[in-house]
Amino acid sequence: MRRVACILATASTAWLAAASDVRAQVLLDSLPQIENVGIVERKGEQVPGSLTFTDAQGRTRTMGEFFDGKRPVMLVMAYYDCPLLCTLVLNQVQRVMNEVKWTAGVEFELVTVSFDHTNTTAMAREKRDVYLAGYAREAPPARWEFLTGDVDNIRGLAAATGYHYKFLPETNEFSHPAALIFLAPDGKVHNYIEKLNFTAGDVRLALTEAAEGRIGTIFDRIAHFCFTYNPKTGQYTADAFNVMRIGATTCGLGLAAFVARMIWSRRRALAATAGTGRDRAARAG
Repeated sequence: MRRVACILATASTAWLAAASDVRAQVLLDSLPQIENVGIVERKGEQVPGSLTFTDAQGRTRTMGEFFDGKRPVMLVMAYYDCPLLCTLVLNQVQRVMNEVKWTAGVEFELVTVSFDHTNTTAMAREKRDVYLAGYAREAPPARWEFLTGDVDNIRGLAAATGYHYKFLPETNEFSHPAALIFLAPDGKVHNYIEKLNFTAGDVRLALTEAAEGRIGTIFDRIAHFCFTYNPKTGQYTADAFNVMRIGATTCGLGLAAFVARMIWSRRRALAATAGTGRDRAARAG
């Protein structure tokens, strides 16, 4: 029965996310701007591996456990009883994860951390079950982690990643940004996607970039080389210079291959002609 409830909840949230894609960013833009709330980029900052949290199973986990030196980490900051924005962000993450060809827990780590220290393990487990029920890929049990923590560890993570939020006593809620934070395999902050309507392409490029080419095909690496992240639009856009470099290199390689083939064909023709001449001379003699 619980499984059915999770699936129904996921289906309803997914439907709401799809129905609100067009107006979600408008809604985000219309939210009141609170001073000292937002992203302050901390690219290159090392997230302390000693920061300690509790997972949805009630186990103590350190951030260092997610830094294996091979896989990038996509970090989502969201509190579990958020009435609006966090749900929209998590819905978008679930949708994109079903579109990206890589699997959470295999090619990359996917971690959600609540910045509300009053959130409980039970809340984390309930949120995890809802979103995993709608995750279409086969993956390890811990493919999408949902963590809770105390004030000091949450603040330590927020400070290291430049994620600034504020509690509003008058509403008993938090004002906070909508952002995905991408960490390199060694735990250093690499990049951000600061928007609500992000795409699978945005996430794929950000993960490839954070992994420094360790995941993805040669085509993903070329795409990463040709696109750069624009924080003003929250999107990866074509880098004209890199595209021209790729084009020039491709043309150069193509021309070199053509010339090499012509030389090789010419030499074969000359060798064949010389061989025919020797045969004729031998028969005449």
